[in-house]
Amino acid sequence: MYALKIALRTLLQGKTNTLIAIGGLSIGIVVSMLLAAVVTDELSYDKHWARADDLYRLISIPPDERDLLSKKNGAAFGGVAPALKSNFPEIEEYSTLYLSPIDFKLQKNEDIAINVTALYTDTAVQRLLDIRLIKSDNLTPSKDATKIIISKTFANTYFKGQEAIGKTIYDVPRYDDGSNEYIIAGIMQDLPTNSHLRTDVIIVENRIERELRKDDSGMYIRHYLLLKPGTDQLAFQEKINQWYAQFVEVKKPTQFELQSIRDSYLKSDFGAYQIIRGSQQNLYIYAGIAVLVLLMACINYVNLSTAQASSRLKITGIRKVLGASKHSLIAQFLLESLLMFAAALAISIVFYLIALPYVEHFIGNKIASAYRLTHFVGMVLIVIVISLLSGLYPAWFITRLAANGVLKKSLKTNKSSKSYLRSTLVITQFSLSIIILVAMLVVQSQVYFMKNKETGIDTEGLISIGGISFDNQLEAFKNKLYEHPNIMHLSLSSWLPTDGPGYMTRLVEDPKNPQNKFELWYIAGEPNLAETLGLKLREGRWLQQSLPTDVIDADDFIAESEAMRPCLMTATTATLLDNPNLGEVIPRIRTLLPVGITEDFSSESLHKAIVPTVIVGYKNPRHSAVLIRSRAGAEDQVMRYITQVWKDLYPEKLLEMNLVKETLQAQYQKEEKLKQIFTASSALTLFLAALGILGLMINMVSLRIQEIGIRKVLGASVAGIVTMLSKDFMKVVLIAILIASPIAWWAMNKWLEDFAYRIEIQWWMFAIAGILAVLVALATVSYQAIRAAIANPVDSLRDE
Repeated sequence: MYALKIALRTLLQGKTNTLIAIGGLSIGIVVSMLLAAVVTDELSYDKHWARADDLYRLISIPPDERDLLSKKNGAAFGGVAPALKSNFPEIEEYSTLYLSPIDFKLQKNEDIAINVTALYTDTAVQRLLDIRLIKSDNLTPSKDATKIIISKTFANTYFKGQEAIGKTIYDVPRYDDGSNEYIIAGIMQDLPTNSHLRTDVIIVENRIERELRKDDSGMYIRHYLLLKPGTDQLAFQEKINQWYAQFVEVKKPTQFELQSIRDSYLKSDFGAYQIIRGSQQNLYIYAGIAVLVLLMACINYVNLSTAQASSRLKITGIRKVLGASKHSLIAQFLLESLLMFAAALAISIVFYLIALPYVEHFIGNKIASAYRLTHFVGMVLIVIVISLLSGLYPAWFITRLAANGVLKKSLKTNKSSKSYLRSTLVITQFSLSIIILVAMLVVQSQVYFMKNKETGIDTEGLISIGGISFDNQLEAFKNKLYEHPNIMHLSLSSWLPTDGPGYMTRLVEDPKNPQNKFELWYIAGEPNLAETLGLKLREGRWLQQSLPTDVIDADDFIAESEAMRPCLMTATTATLLDNPNLGEVIPRIRTLLPVGITEDFSSESLHKAIVPTVIVGYKNPRHSAVLIRSRAGAEDQVMRYITQVWKDLYPEKLLEMNLVKETLQAQYQKEEKLKQIFTASSALTLFLAALGILGLMINMVSLRIQEIGIRKVLGASVAGIVTMLSKDFMKVVLIAILIASPIAWWAMNKWLEDFAYRIEIQWWMFAIAGILAVLVALATVSYQAIRAAIANPVDSLRDE
């Protein structure tokens, strides 16, 4: 109890230092708690399922593309899973599992739609996943209506005070003539949010057992396999690949992999058809920032503690003379450290609870472990360990001097070693701040570059409508739109910008090296599609509606069709195909007859390089997307008009209309969030570094107050005194710039490697980061130095 009183009295006597230390620690702890909650949540995805150890996604790898992660496919031929179940006792069950957006209406004639991401599956899902039904009816799918299971939250939101079981709701159709009925057959406990299969609605369909074809082809289905406990994943994977190679009648068959459901969220950087997925890179960034901010807060504490050593040296010596042991003195200092960290932790928990909803909004989902007791207990234990480690050096440093040495000498005898440590810690702080500042500037520049780089598509005035069926009203729809004076072009299309590189692909021999093949992507649309997109014609002519040969019926658009396809090709495609003659069939692709060459355009985000692409013309599609070119500046007016026409012609159908410019920029939301994180982190780290320098400056001024007074009496100017007090801090900041710059350059170059089109890291980024660090340090130091320099020397020399 006596030790506690001494500790509290000591902390209250040095109020300024205590407040600075607790403030810095609070910032470090609350940021670390928030980021730790995000990181632990990301790492927990799909680990909670009872059979998670035995549950795998079936992944396929096309021939000739093995070892290429980007060519993996998160689905497999629909006949593979049933065939494996029949031939291998290791497979206990399988089920279709995939998420897809859908809009529901509670009443058929309602205008308000409820947008959800539904999980499409079959009745076998209950053997794979832990779906806890609160109430249920017959879940077996029927011909009359599709059965669905809704979550408790969904039921309470839309059927509060009502019995939801047995009620019928309706979808907002895209491709059907009218709304489809869905009968609520079950209510389940809310599924955990930390799953790539999270949903509030499960749509239960009949399982279709497709036949496995021997020609290594088929419709792709997203299947999950439940293996019997104890099955060796890799050995079984090899076993099914050997079996499949003997089953098919091709030389190079598709290969299959089993991806654990535990890895589906963070390790699916391939064509997984997965709406909810994480990023390992972002996970490392979050964890790194959490550690760095907490480290900087601890550095502040150590710096402030050692800076106060001189004011505590004599009292420590007296306590030694009076019989206090070295261990008891160290324990006293550690108790003070623990109290300070405990106060900071208490403040941090309050701000953590306040900030958590904003963090969840930022990342776009609830954090499953955010309010769990284990999270808080873990943080408390970490803080206790850090407080003891952070307090150990100051305690050891102050108590290590012999009692007689303490009473006879000042701290100047150990000034060099202590100053060296403090300088090293300040350098570390500012180095970390500068690295994060450079990262912020690089990310900001890359995001700006991606959003403003020419894609080859004229996005001004370009409007898209998602794929739908037109129900024999296509001509009426087009004619009605063309009545608007600000609509210039309209084209049906199998592809929309950001939908991927195209609607189908085929492998083509490289004319310069027949041993190699490259992927050629197809985009299909009405003949005026290229003009609607605003592409530039380099050579030849456009596809024309008036030429029957330029337009193929949509039903003939399959990869192996022998129908001749007049096409436009991009400049990159022409180069790869050794510049084929226009108007002549390409020798290696006998179904393509190029009539024009366009300038290159980006069909995907700038993460990926421009791919070889051809554009072919079609007619009479059963369903299609639409691209509309309006006059620049008239987009809002045109979109209102389209909405009205749509309501008249398709009152029950969903209108998914967007400005293409906004759709393209939305591709970079992940980078936008990363920019915001680095912006906030750079501000925090600079603030912590400034807080640390402020504390050190206050202590240094208190130690040199008489020296400053004497210098003023002898005629020293304010500027001279400020320079004297500031120059040491400026030196360490400059050293920090030299250390941080190469590290930041290396780290951000590694980050930029993920982009096919990227900026070059410029010298001015380091200059701005360095100047900001210097200005922050200078402003902090100068404030305290000027206060000391303008103080009345009489006050400081009165006691001498």
